[in-house]
Amino acid sequence: MKKILNLISISMAAIFLNACSVEQSVDGGDGLRGLMAVEVLTDGALADDHIHTARFIVFDDASVFPSVDINKMMTLENDDRDAKEFRTTLKVHCNPDKMLVVILNEPATLTGFLETVTAPGDLETVTYLMAEIFNGNHTATLTKGIPMTAASYNISVTEENDTESKAARVEMEVKRAVARVELWLRTELPFQSEVGRSTAVTLLKSHDEGCLMAPDATRIFGYMQTVDAPDKEVSWNYTDTDPLKLADTLQFICAFYTPERTCSAPGDADKLVLDIRGIGTSDGTRNAVSTLSSFSTGGGPSQYITEIRRNNVYRISGVVRKQMVEFEQKVVPWTEVGQGVIIDPQYFLTVTRDNLYLPDDGNKTSITATTNYDRIDDDRGFPPGICLGETNYYDKTGQPEEDTQSSLYGWLSVTLGGVAGELVQEIEFSVSGTLNDNEKGCYATAEVKAGNLIKLIKVKR
Repeated sequence: MKKILNLISISMAAIFLNACSVEQSVDGGDGLRGLMAVEVLTDGALADDHIHTARFIVFDDASVFPSVDINKMMTLENDDRDAKEFRTTLKVHCNPDKMLVVILNEPATLTGFLETVTAPGDLETVTYLMAEIFNGNHTATLTKGIPMTAASYNISVTEENDTESKAARVEMEVKRAVARVELWLRTELPFQSEVGRSTAVTLLKSHDEGCLMAPDATRIFGYMQTVDAPDKEVSWNYTDTDPLKLADTLQFICAFYTPERTCSAPGDADKLVLDIRGIGTSDGTRNAVSTLSSFSTGGGPSQYITEIRRNNVYRISGVVRKQMVEFEQKVVPWTEVGQGVIIDPQYFLTVTRDNLYLPDDGNKTSITATTNYDRIDDDRGFPPGICLGETNYYDKTGQPEEDTQSSLYGWLSVTLGGVAGELVQEIEFSVSGTLNDNEKGCYATAEVKAGNLIKLIKVKR
């Protein structure tokens, strides 16, 4: 564990950094007689979640006549910014009715105002502009991370909280000031489809302004903004030279950030809309539109939504079929951002053939698999390059065969021609064993993998 010394205000702060947390100590001034140990949980998944600045505002007598005890902002060094836990010790005045507000990654245009806050009510109506935080199409942050906030109430600090081991402990989980809309696509094989240079995705009826602090109805604090006629449109275009071939497993396409607000107008007039243009298919170009009106949560039934809430991920999954594009909409927690997702750059996996016919004992053939997945991802267990996954067996009616003693099981051998980690691999498929007439028509599927991308190779006998 390395130690870094950093001067904050008039006190010396010791920073202790490990792989996922930062610890600091902040002194608010003379006459402070108690310690407050604060743990801030961010659980970030992307570079957009990195912590660049952290502001701590402590109020005394918060429920009656609030006054500011501490209002301090610190800037984190580059090596500390990917922390998922932020621990801070605050030296504060003793008071049985304290409130703590944490603001991470505040927009620079708000710093002057935040430094002059005198009461919690000053924070309720603070708004930010999307253009100050995100790029022009609202797909990524500019120079800082996403603003995140949290508030904790009814904190008591006494003279007994005079050491770090006896400090009043406060755990806070910040919420991002925006929601995230994700688009994932897959195809229904053997139907072929792809995302290419002509593909564009537009988020309609977004907005260019949001509230900094999260509303808390139980405390009658803050508010959920209502936009009468949201009209902000932001677009994403696929720019890679090589098209992204869609597989039969979902692949991440793009994501937008959008402010928290209500969306309860009649006729879905203020609902977000995804307009997808230029999906290439073997039957020509496909367009599709999805209105973000009903979402399921945690595997439950879909429910009509009346709010786009901060810190939620609104995941739209589309299946490109021969007749149409069908959508499923889910709300997932921010902790699932990046899980099983390859964000940027977009990786690909292609094979020269995915449907093979090897009817007789000793038959063999080879295909070529190509990828650009060259990263090492120990967190998700993905090695670089091309690798092999599971092989599953089925009878001629498509029923799985799991009996290891059956002649319909174990007849396929799949081997890589090169060494592990190579981006181009010759893959050999060979069969062994003789089938009777009733068994002919059986098949196996073999997984060829690169990162979270999977190609299923069907081998029929």
